[in-house]
Amino acid sequence: MTIRMLLVLILLWASAISACGSSLPARYVIEHDIGAYAFRRYQKSLEVEIPIADNKAVGHTAAYLQRTSHSDVDVVSAYVTVYEHAKSLAAEARTGLQTLASYTLSPGELFGQYVWLLTGAAKEHWCIWVSENRIVKIGAPAGSDFPEDIIDAYADLYPSDLDEHGIAESDALSAGPAKEAEAQDGDLAVPASLREGAPR
Repeated sequence: MTIRMLLVLILLWASAISACGSSLPARYVIEHDIGAYAFRRYQKSLEVEIPIADNKAVGHTAAYLQRTSHSDVDVVSAYVTVYEHAKSLAAEARTGLQTLASYTLSPGELFGQYVWLLTGAAKEHWCIWVSENRIVKIGAPAGSDFPEDIIDAYADLYPSDLDEHGIAESDALSAGPAKEAEAQDGDLAVPASLREGAPR
């Protein structure tokens, strides 16, 4: 084998390793067509859907379109919110989602991925999951199935930290109690006579 051939093989091997790497998209969402869905647009937002105290975040949105008939188009949206810190993110997000009026949050599984399913009276339904310091939210038209190609593509980038009960796995970076729960635990540790508002 010549030196030139050896160099070519090394370059090909390095390219293959790079292509198979787990590097994330520069803007966190997938900006190309996925399966039958055509990528439509990207948008960045500093006002995130699930704000968490003391944990700044930036939102990234992508929209995908699929023509279902001559006049009808299905729109699927993907939101990836990136937070500064992962700790307790799953519990904080779950608490925030459970307080949304007119919506129901329940644990579920889609294509081997544990998620939260958010349903309500809106024209869309959503599946949501936490992956380290990121929340992924995929929205599809109400009454339609979630597109497997899009869920799989985002799950490859952002594997879910959730278990079958919708709680972060104990070894996940996003595991930990929500601040509200920590505060309640702290109250329980203080004798009733010493708590704020106790009769003197």
